[in-house]
This record gives sequence, C-alpha cells and structure tokens, in this order.
Amino acid sequence: MPSQPEEASSRPSASLANDIAVEWKQKLITLLDDESKQELISREKKDRREFQQIAALASKMGLYSHVYAKVVVISKVPLPNYRPDLDDRRPLREVSIPISMLRRVDAYLEEYQTQKSRMKETFPDLSFARSTNNDSIGVDERLFEKPQLPALNKAALEKILRQRSLQMRDQQQAWQESAEGRRMLEFRRSLPAYKEKEAILSTILRNQVVIISGQTGCGKTTQLPQFILECEIESLQGAACNIICTQPRRISAISVSERVALERGEKLGESVGYKVRLEGIKGRDTRLLFCTTGILLRRLIADRKLKDVTHIIVDEIHERGMNEDFLLIVLKDLLPRRPEMKLILMSATLDAELFSSYFNGAAIIKIPGFTHPVRTCFLEDVLELSGYRLTPDNQIDDYGQERIWKMNKQAPRKRKSQIASVVEDSLREADFKDYDPQTRESLSCWNPDCMGFNFIEYILCHICEDERPGAVLVFMIGWDDISALKEKLLLHPLLGDQSRVLLLICHGSMASSEQRLIFEEPEDGVRKIVLATNIAETSITINDVVFVLDCGKEKESSYDALNNTPCLLPTWISKVSAQQRRGRAGRVQPGECYHLYPRCVYDAFAEYQLPEILRTPLQSLCLQIKSLKLGPISEFLSKALQSPEILAVQNAIEYLKIIGAFDDNENLTLLGHYLTMFPMEPKLGKMLILGAIFNCLDPILTVTASLSVRDPFLAPLDQKDVAAAAKSQFSHDYSDHLALVRAYDGWKDAEIDLAGQEYCWANFLSSQSMKAIDALRMEFLSLLKDIGIVDSNATNCNAWSYDVHLIRAVIFYGLYPGICSIVHKEKSFSLKTMEDGKVHLHLNSVNARESKIPYPWLVFNEKIKVNSVFLRDSTAVSDSVVLLFGGKISKDGDGQLKMLGGYLEFLMKPAVAEMFQSIRRKLDDIIQSKLLFPMMGIHLFHELLSAVRLLISKDKCEGRFVFSCQVIKPSKPSVMTLQPALVSRTDSGPGGDNSKGQLQTLLARAGCAAPIYKTMQIQNNQFQAAVEFNGIQIMGQPCHNKRTAEKDAAAEALQWLMGKRQAENEYMDHNAVMLKKSKRDHN
Repeated sequence: MPSQPEEASSRPSASLANDIAVEWKQKLITLLDDESKQELISREKKDRREFQQIAALASKMGLYSHVYAKVVVISKVPLPNYRPDLDDRRPLREVSIPISMLRRVDAYLEEYQTQKSRMKETFPDLSFARSTNNDSIGVDERLFEKPQLPALNKAALEKILRQRSLQMRDQQQAWQESAEGRRMLEFRRSLPAYKEKEAILSTILRNQVVIISGQTGCGKTTQLPQFILECEIESLQGAACNIICTQPRRISAISVSERVALERGEKLGESVGYKVRLEGIKGRDTRLLFCTTGILLRRLIADRKLKDVTHIIVDEIHERGMNEDFLLIVLKDLLPRRPEMKLILMSATLDAELFSSYFNGAAIIKIPGFTHPVRTCFLEDVLELSGYRLTPDNQIDDYGQERIWKMNKQAPRKRKSQIASVVEDSLREADFKDYDPQTRESLSCWNPDCMGFNFIEYILCHICEDERPGAVLVFMIGWDDISALKEKLLLHPLLGDQSRVLLLICHGSMASSEQRLIFEEPEDGVRKIVLATNIAETSITINDVVFVLDCGKEKESSYDALNNTPCLLPTWISKVSAQQRRGRAGRVQPGECYHLYPRCVYDAFAEYQLPEILRTPLQSLCLQIKSLKLGPISEFLSKALQSPEILAVQNAIEYLKIIGAFDDNENLTLLGHYLTMFPMEPKLGKMLILGAIFNCLDPILTVTASLSVRDPFLAPLDQKDVAAAAKSQFSHDYSDHLALVRAYDGWKDAEIDLAGQEYCWANFLSSQSMKAIDALRMEFLSLLKDIGIVDSNATNCNAWSYDVHLIRAVIFYGLYPGICSIVHKEKSFSLKTMEDGKVHLHLNSVNARESKIPYPWLVFNEKIKVNSVFLRDSTAVSDSVVLLFGGKISKDGDGQLKMLGGYLEFLMKPAVAEMFQSIRRKLDDIIQSKLLFPMMGIHLFHELLSAVRLLISKDKCEGRFVFSCQVIKPSKPSVMTLQPALVSRTDSGPGGDNSKGQLQTLLARAGCAAPIYKTMQIQNNQFQAAVEFNGIQIMGQPCHNKRTAEKDAAAEALQWLMGKRQAENEYMDHNAVMLKKSKRDHN
C-alpha cells in the first residue's frame, strides 16, 4: 500500500480551467520534489469533475492518475483499478455467535485442556511443533530425499555395462540388416535431418550446448535423438548413456516415442520409452526417454545434478513455455558442474541467435525443411473465389465469448474487444480496390470477434465435394469453440455423414487412445476433418493433411500484476504460428491453406508470441525455485532469457507467505516442503493435505482432481438451461465444488453397473473429464502415501468424509485468499474482492442462479477477467470458517480481528474474539504436528476438533455487514465511556423521546455532526431506513411507516455503538468505541 499519502488541501473552487491547471501544476511539482511522498489524494468534488484535465496534466509530468469513486489519486507509480483503502463501501463484518453455542464450545475447550498433558506424554516432541518464527522450522532435508542404494564395485559395474552395451549393439545391427529395418532406414535417409547426421553428431561431440533450428518436416524431432542413441550404442556406450528428450505437451511425448520405437523395430519400453503425467512406459533398458518438461523438473527436485544423464534434448523451445524457460535457467547453472553432459535445444522456428547468446555463443546448426508447395489464401481471396457473402448476421456464434458478453449487462455492447482493437488501424488502411464490390462489402462487415461457423461450414463442404482427397486440419481457439463447431457440423447432412466424413478433435487433454485416432488414415472415400487447438502447430504431425483452415486466434493467458488478476482472452497468433499452421498442409503433397482473416491483419501480427513467464502468475515457479535451493527468487529469475516483471514476482512471494508456504524470510516452511512434492497448484496441494489430516480425504481428492482438469459440466448450445438445471441438482448448498463431488460419486456408482456413459449423457457431464478425474484421484492418493501423509489403509482418512461442513472448511483452507464478500440487496446481492472491488459470478456457477445466498462469504478457485472480473467456481462459507481456516489473524488496538492486512475486519465481543484466536492457534498446532508426525492419530485432538466442527456447522451467519465504519482513536488520551442503558425503539431516554434523540445526543457529546437518515419503501408497503454519521452507515429493520423505520435504524446504531447484541437482554460497557469528528473524513 502506498506510504504517507498527502491529502490535497481544500481550496476554493476554480471557475476557469486555467486556474485549475495552475493550481494542480503547483501541487504536482510539490509532489515530485518531495521524495518522502508517493501520491496525492483529493476528495474535492471539483477535482472529480475536472479529472480529465488533471489526468492529462499529470501524464505530461510523468505521473499516474486514477479516480476511485469519490477520490482522485495522483501517484509516482502505476495505480491499480481498485484500492480497498479508498473504498468507503468496503464491507466490515459484525460477527454474532449465540451464547448457547459459546458455552458448548467453552466446555469442549476445557475438556481439551485437561487432555493436553496426556498428549505431551505420548508425543514429547509436540512442544517443538509450533515455530517461533512464522511456522518455519528446521526441516531435515533427508526426509524429502530418496535413500541411495549401495553402489556396486566399480569393476563389476563396468563389466555389466559392457556386456549390456554389446547386446544393444548386436540388436541394433540385426534390425538395421533386416528387410524391414532397411526399408525404414531408406525412409529415414529421405529426411533432410538425416543428411545432416554427421555434422550434427560432430558438433555435439565438440560442444556442450548445441542449438538446432530445423524447418517443419525436416525430421529433427524423431531423428536427432536416434542419431545420438545409435552413435552411443555403436561406440559401446549404449548401456551407460541416458538421453532425456523433453516435449512441451503429453500428446507429442507419447506420439514421438511411439514413432521412434517403430523406426527402431522395438516395442515401447525397450530402448525407447515415455513418461507423462498419469502414465508412462519405461523399461530396465530404456536409454531414450521422451517426457514432458514438468517431469524433468520433478526429477530435479530429487536429483539436483541429474546424475547419470548424458544428454538433454529440449524440443520446441521456441514456444517459450514457463517450464521451458525455467529449465533453461537451471541447466545453464548446472552445465559447469556437469561438463560431460550435453544440452541440445531444438525448434522449428527459433530465434537461434537469442539462445546462442544466452548460452555464451553456443553452436548453431540449421536444417533445411522439405514441404510441398502450399497455396495460401487470405480472407479476401477466399471470398473472391467462392462468392460467399459475409453479413453481420451470418457471422454470430452463440457460444463462449459472446455468451459472456451477453451475461455482463453493464458492459456496453458496442465496445470494441481487444481482438478488434489490435487490427483496427490495419483494416482502416487496407486497400482492397483490386477485389469485386461484393468482396469489399463482405470485408467491410467482417467481425474479428467471431469465428464464423457458417463460413467454416461452407468451406468444409466445398472441400468435401469439389477438392482432391486429403485430410483437413481446422485450427480453432479452444475447447469451447471446438465442441460447439463439432455439434454444428454433426447436424449437417454431408459433414455429419459418418460414411463420408470422419470428424475428430485434437486438444491437449485428450486421452491417449483418442490421440492415436488422428494419426490413422481413414478408409477410401472418407474425408478426415480434425478440429484442433494450437497443439497441432508443431507438437504433432498429421501426415495426410492437405487442407488447413486457420482462424488466426488462440486462447492466451495473461497476467495483470498491478491488479493481481489473470486474464484469458482470445488473441491473435504470431506470424511464426501462422507460418507453422500453413506448413501443416504440405507434408505429403501440395496443399492449401485458408487464413480466415485478411492479409493486412496478418501483417499486423507480432513476430513471436510473448513468453509465458512474462504473462502468467508465478506461484508454482517460485515454489520450485525454493525447492531446488536456487537462491533468492528475484535474483534467480533475473537470469532468465527475459525476466518477469518485479511486481509479478513480489505478488507470487506474498501469496506463498499468505498460504503458509514461505516464512517472512522467503524460506520454505514445513508445509511449503510438502507442497513442492505435489504436481499441482500450491493451493490444491494445501487443500489435499488438510483433507488427509482432517479425515475427509475422499471428497477432497475429487475436488482437487476436478480443479486440475477441464470442467466436466457441459453446456450444449441448444440445451443450456437444461444443462444448468442438471448441474443444479448436484448442489443444494451453494457450492460448485460440492456439486463436483456429488457428480463424481454418482458417476462412480454408475460405472460399477457399466452405465457411466449413460450417466454422463443424462447429466450433461464429460465422460472424458470424469475419467481424468478418476485417474488423478488415484495419482494424488498414491502421492500422499509415498510422502507419508496417508498410510496404506486410506479408509482411516475418511472417517469424516460425510461431514459437508468440514469439507466446506477444508475447501476454504485450500483456496484462501480467494475470498469475496456477499452483500445482499433487496432482490439480489453484490460481490467484492480485495484486488478487484466488484466482481461477478460466471454463468456456469451454480451460485449464479441464486437470488440469495445465506452466507456472508464466497471462496473461489479461479477468477478471470473478460470485460469485468468473473469468478468461475465458488463455495459459500460462514464467518466461523473464515476465522478458523483462513490466513493469519491480527488484533487491532480495539480488540477487533483482521485478516489480509486489514482488508477483512471483524467486529465482535472481546471474549468471542479471544475464543476464535485461541482455537485458531490450537488448530495451527494440530496441522503442524500432523505434518511432523503424519501417523499421529487425530483422535488425540477430539475435543478441540469437536469445538471446531460445532462452530462451523452451527454458525447461522447471524451477523451483518456494516459499511464505512471508521473507529477513530482520539488525539487525546481521554476516553468517553458509554454508560449501560436500555436502548429503546419507542421509550424516552436521556437524549429525547426516542432512539433518534438518544443517538443525536450521543453523537453531539462525541463532537460529531448530526446523523442523516435515508428511507426507502420496500415490499409489502414497508419502509427501511439507514442512518449515516461520521462515515458510518447502519441499516435498520423493515417497519410499517417511515418514522418508525428511522427510529429502528437509530436503535440499531445505538446497539452497535454500545456493544449490544440482539441475542442478549443485557448491555455491556464498551469503553473502546470512540467517535471523533474529523475534517478529513468529511472531505
């Protein structure tokens, strides 16, 4: 938060624009000259009216400006879209717990205290479980490393390796001399890469780092790893070599390994294998392993020097994924310590000089590619040749982005999207004078935001009916438009005819069995059409593709570090990507590529895509850096090819501190050490750990697995309402996450009866996603057993899996600090987060269909910015859940509890506050103790956990939100004590004949202005009033007339000021409540 803000002085309103400019210029000069000041704040109405002029002046002077509701801010640093410290409507929560429940909780806590001594006798080390330094404790690193097996005698080992190497050479020679082997070798020799074999091998021999740039179709991905393996085997080093080839995606790791094994005449798992998440084939003699980059990074955690690895090949490095950029930093530091290890970087389109410079002038080899000629048609050419007419109506696609826009009623419909804005100038300057008037007319109404399903359907029909044989590859944005287009095409009489068209899809999370279908050639007379994401650009090759349709867009994640908000929007691809897509059409014969955008738009594309490390949150990356002991995070990331924004790094570090993975010194805590072992986001790993500790593991396994795959709930275009209703049947408790649990449990029961597919069909669920969830659950459970959190009998961790309230709390524990407040209005509710202010629920959320949610808070897994910020999935939680399972709690001078640096503030009785703090400390101790001693029985803490489960299950959320509540401490040490008195809504009192008089008298004694009442008429001819004073607004209950409503609001205000609660019949002294008149608060 900016330090020492300077309040703008109150001056007379300027009647002339020139006077305003002169006045503000002097203010801004003063701000720039004062090094101790970072920003200037004004609450003057006239400044808000003239903000545009002030902002222009600030910009000329190199300053940043923003207007927040009633506040103008000028700053030396960029300003976020929302500032909670300047929000006079920031929610402050009044917590109310019934006395009867407090007594039951106290009884449990007293019983727990009597049992504590017995626990210490059983586990004497428990006294050391709690840390005095932010839960960061000394951790024996050996707990997290696999034991090393005793080494064989060196001579015996060398003998074994030589014998095995001889066997491998003999096997390789036998294959090469066989008839099938000679035919395969003849094919390999036809590839451009094979012609460079000797040059490649000699360069690798002479250099530790080699960069290979090979055009599409040159064969580098399949041939270069074989060159190295064959060379090592021929030189009798086959048994000693260990080659790892990374691929950015699982589909390419699997398909390439299968192809290489085929070319070697072997089955997978012999000399060639693969390993991706959830599956792999690797044998004792595997010497060439294809894997995803993440698998190699996981290995680095346990094997930091990559012992016994002789060659690392990093393929498709041009994609600049975050894992690949991270791996390069690690390998660059590792290479001097492993001088015998070779590193080969490969790509189809590589800025070779950039990478060569990064590795201190590494050797570069360029392999020419071979592709048949490809005829290229841009949108204007396709329209001209086909005579197709574009109109505003026939381009609209009712799915995805359009649907979100319709949902956001506050966004202006005619507002230009990012997609349209980027190419606006290019389209305006384009010259289409050589084209027919009809073509020019179509281009004039072309909508860059639309995919144009009708147009795509028209082109596919033309290809199927009039063009030569060959597969068609259609590049789409993402899963939403792929599935929507597939539904549309299946309804077409030609394209939906399975005897004439084989319609397939290709995306990153396909099952392996489905992936293989896209490589197989169809029967004669059948046209194969593959709808694909950008995965088909370079990661895979479909040899029989002749026609390519390119929409020119892709889903790209970006990260707004200033507002700490991720964005996922369609964006234009790069020129390199467009060239890659075009090249897919000329692999086996001359091809054709239809770019469904004008040439002038292509000319406006960026040359390369922005590296992922510059456009995504960095939490997982920072955790990996610490797990590998790579030094200070910022210093390590400064070594990257392109370093991420400092603010993005700071946000990630702060997040890891909030969730307890880092201590204040950025060191891993015990929880942080465990989180490094999970191949998932830190928040999901944290949720999984607590689910195991609190014996509700099974449903939490489902939640974490579900949040790791594509949403299993489907929403077909023509059945959206029916699909939404089907999802709602799984949730009657305001939770998307519990809906996932029930949907999975139902699917699992149906699978037992071999009716899983029918269950998915009836409930609008993706069978593929359900299977992926099932597989991930097993993987996560196995991982929990491997690291010792769960023993071999997992049923012990499910004693409380029936407790929905506890499951809800564990979900909150994992997803915190993803929290927003729910403030109800008459017929709706509003949501607000700390980073974004007002947010909305995504249409697919079960909570989006509710008009009232009887909870004060929502916890969410993912928020995404489109026009506004939307919460994709959410679970409603109570005050008790937030206080017991959220982040660190602090107490201010008035005894109130705060979280998230004071953004979340809770008002309650001091005794209640102390109870929550006490239970929270004990709860943290349990978690820390279980992490230290995973096999320790949770029954030792039965009484404490009974108190916790009572609070979270019986909390009826009877408190309320108050707004703009500022409890201002007096400048003098004197304290005004409010004497105990009966606050009546009708009887007379010391300040007059009713509560309004009492309130006015009380405020006058405190030096505050008179209260202001605002009354509105609501349903059933009732009235409801709000009273405002000193920046506070408090709402009364509905009444039959306006006068009574105002009295009721005044009574509510007096009750709040005096510490009275509705559930009690007595009043208490509340000496800490003070109201001080402040000019600043009223400006």
